[in-house]
Amino acid sequence: MTYFQVNRKLLLMKIHYFLGIGGNAFGPFLTIIAKQRGYSAFIVGLLCMFQPMAGMLMRPIVGAVTDKYKCRRSVFIANIIITFVLVFLLSIIPGTTAKEEMNDLDVLKSPLFWMFCTTIILIRMFGMMNMVLEDTICMDLLGEDKNNYGKQRLWGSIGWSLFAIIYGTCVDWYSAGLDYKNYAPGFVIALLCFLLDIYVAFNLKIEQKNDTKIVASEVKKVFTEGKVLAFLLWVVFIGFFMSFIWNFVFWYLEDLSNEFHPEMKSWMKTLQGTALLIQCFGGEVPSFIFSSYILKRVDHITILSLVFFTFTVMFSLYTIIENPLWALPVELLNGLTFAMSYSTAISYAALIAPAGAEGTLQGVVGTAYTGIGTPIGSIVGGYMFKHIGSIATFKWMSVAAFFTCTIQIIVSYILRRSSKNDDVKDVKSNVQTKDDNIKEDINSTF
Repeated sequence: MTYFQVNRKLLLMKIHYFLGIGGNAFGPFLTIIAKQRGYSAFIVGLLCMFQPMAGMLMRPIVGAVTDKYKCRRSVFIANIIITFVLVFLLSIIPGTTAKEEMNDLDVLKSPLFWMFCTTIILIRMFGMMNMVLEDTICMDLLGEDKNNYGKQRLWGSIGWSLFAIIYGTCVDWYSAGLDYKNYAPGFVIALLCFLLDIYVAFNLKIEQKNDTKIVASEVKKVFTEGKVLAFLLWVVFIGFFMSFIWNFVFWYLEDLSNEFHPEMKSWMKTLQGTALLIQCFGGEVPSFIFSSYILKRVDHITILSLVFFTFTVMFSLYTIIENPLWALPVELLNGLTFAMSYSTAISYAALIAPAGAEGTLQGVVGTAYTGIGTPIGSIVGGYMFKHIGSIATFKWMSVAAFFTCTIQIIVSYILRRSSKNDDVKDVKSNVQTKDDNIKEDINSTF
């Protein structure tokens, strides 16, 4: 008698999320690697702005192409292989260590900078393309249980946090006694993750129905609805605020250490990895686990309102911290903002997608999240960090998040009222039509 059954398809999907997203956990350290090379906050913001731009164009394209030509599996596997090659190239690009910040113009003239920049942009582009594919594949495997997406995606957060703390600890250990951090162990771990992920991808069963045709008019109709357009706008704003977390929190922690606690520098990478660990297990994992329960009972727009309010609280807390250790509890909120907003966006895209256009819709929503909002936030954040400092930046962001939350609640209320009025008009119209038909039948009888 079988007491324990495992859904092999979903098990492999979980393993892919664990390895694929875990392999990318070196990402938050890239801004600090750039800082170590002598690049200013503005240059890093510029780099972070460029990163998602290529992906912004490719996400909807790869979604639409794989929908039309039924080639999702081959493109998915190719993406992982290319990412492996690009991370290897990034690991062997000559590194520099600058004790003083370089002039921005000199940086932009440096071929080494553009080699570093181009490789990171390509890694991000293929990573964003893969997000469309893996989320679409996951939704296909879930079938009618799309609200259980969070239970699959949480394994990506677990992988991300575990490998982040391993990266940080290994880099601190490997760099003991050096005046700079050597990130070689982190790249080795990332390459091992992607190598194993390639094997998983080859064994993951991915099916696309050949008899499903995409009706372009149905896709266009989706994007003419006011509530859908409003939802995409709020997703853009979430991407904007998330960029400050993804790109500049590590920079902020180092600023706190330099100004108030220089004794923490020797184990700063471990602290930063711990921040991601807390963010995951304290915020993301519980949020992903309960996302299916919450999404069944709370509408998508209300969840986004809560996310914007959480940003307000989180940014406010950053402004009153002096010891980097006190930033760790705030990471609980970071996990909440990302996990709930991302689950909500992916679930909403799956719900509104016409048959056969699932990848297309995931691509559009993903572009709004990380392809439009994130690059705008990156360049704005880089400029603000350089000219007014990290603490002042977060003060302004807390105000911006609160203002956005207020506007979003008001607009959502108006749209709900408008939708209810339209429903009432439709009901009245149907009743009137039936009355007219009855009158015509009576007149024709007599």
